[in-house]
Amino acid sequence: MSDELTRALRELAAQNETPPTVAGAGIRGLAARRTRRRRTTLALGTGAAALALAAVALTLNTGTGTGTDHRPPAATPHLTSPAPSPSASGSPAPSGSPSPSVSAVPTAIIGTVDFEKHTLTIDGRTVPIAADSPTLLSAGVMTVTAKLNLERDSVAALPKATCKTADPHVVELRDTGRTSIYVGALSCSDDSGARIRLGTKDAVWLYSRVQPGDNILVVTS
Repeated sequence: MSDELTRALRELAAQNETPPTVAGAGIRGLAARRTRRRRTTLALGTGAAALALAAVALTLNTGTGTGTDHRPPAATPHLTSPAPSPSASGSPAPSGSPSPSVSAVPTAIIGTVDFEKHTLTIDGRTVPIAADSPTLLSAGVMTVTAKLNLERDSVAALPKATCKTADPHVVELRDTGRTSIYVGALSCSDDSGARIRLGTKDAVWLYSRVQPGDNILVVTS
């Protein structure tokens, strides 16, 4: 291209050039604002995407979605039976050994009868017994075997023809030789020696206090 043509084109461009409507500083400010808008738009788009992902994850974890929950069920713990504790001796008990019966357990002594002092003592309370009560019993333990009501119970050793009672409640004691002694508010004309006579109030108290199986110790000086 010749120099003359080049100059002609430049002159033509200069003549038709449109001056900018915004100064140079304004153009730079406009460019900066456009850059900030692009960054803000990009940040908002990134935040929205993060929120959407969080919502999807929460839906999957809580199982509120419409699809079927394919999570595996929680494992059921296996229960194990406790191991049997070894015996104190470390060896099993013999198979043929009998267990002790209740009757083999001794019953505590709840009181005493002293025929020489003519007293009966139970729970720290001492009451007198009549002087005509038997005095030839040997020392030992007697057991309460029955609580009788002479208005309904018939006792051969206490015939109604010879024995009167101020109160019908009578306690039967028996020693190891199966000898029975009857304790109560008795008044008998015969001398069989099978009775311990108490006052009426003391007889009622004794009847309410003792129970079959209780033991009373007979003592002599």
